[in-house]
Amino acid sequence: MTDFNPVPPPTSGAEPGLLVPAGWWRRAKAMIVDILIFMLAALIPTVMVVVGLVTVVDEETDYDTAWVGWILFAIGLVLWLVVMVWAGWKFGWRQGVTGVTPGKRRLGIRLVDVGTGEAPGGARGLGRWLVPGLINSVVNVFSLIDYLWPLWDDENQRVTDKMFKTRVVEA
Repeated sequence: MTDFNPVPPPTSGAEPGLLVPAGWWRRAKAMIVDILIFMLAALIPTVMVVVGLVTVVDEETDYDTAWVGWILFAIGLVLWLVVMVWAGWKFGWRQGVTGVTPGKRRLGIRLVDVGTGEAPGGARGLGRWLVPGLINSVVNVFSLIDYLWPLWDDENQRVTDKMFKTRVVEA
């Protein structure tokens, strides 16, 4: 009879216990950088939607020129959809695959799986980006609690990090 105890495969990431959790201020600064990048990308679609709506609802706009407002509004909405898909890819999927966003890269921190110390993968990164927004649409204080949670957590994890078994560490 053979005693079969396979050796676990070697991991390319760091030992999870040796990773140093990133501090709250570094995480906050990285989030600010990411928000600024998103806001720059969303600026033109937002202006198009607002100008289109103002043109359409303006009482002095005649029927012959109101179609310009509707076209601006429609193009702005389509561009907003494009920006949201891009943001989900950049700040969700790519963060899960690489472990970094532009803000995290700039501040020298990265997202890792709690168990392996490697990047968690695209699906978990996308979920980590998407789920807080969905929960916040129902429970308005969730984002505030989520972003402040690392201040009193021993592992410096957000509530979202605990849900997806991830943590942000120094790179």
